[in-house]
Amino acid sequence: MTQASPAMAAAPARQPAAGLPLEALLEECAWAFTADNIDAVVARLVAVAAPLRLMAFGSAARAPLEGANDLDLLVVEPTVANRYSEMVRLQKALRGLLIPVDLVVSSQAATNQRCHGPGTLELTARTEGRVLHDSL
Repeated sequence: MTQASPAMAAAPARQPAAGLPLEALLEECAWAFTADNIDAVVARLVAVAAPLRLMAFGSAARAPLEGANDLDLLVVEPTVANRYSEMVRLQKALRGLLIPVDLVVSSQAATNQRCHGPGTLELTARTEGRVLHDSL
């Protein structure tokens, strides 16, 4: 059986400042999922890609956005020549934002085709997602 080192045993657990509401704690964290950070993601993607729709899915759709562990986004564009190149281009546009964002890019035609298929990301986004931007 191993014992914890004295240094580990003596280290106090880090706790949030007593009495501060969750909103105040989140405001102290540049990486936190605040409405302003999410708006910044949406604004950058709209400026760079002019998407038809941005939909949050995954933990950001199942819980309050502020409680999500990352922001999963389906980016629907009118046409997409190369999905992977476009994902890289859009990720570069998000540099400097300190929140984890996972992007999936799809054309409108592909999204319309796959949004009815069981087990597809597009169906999950359509049925469980949150629309963050819609220009349709």
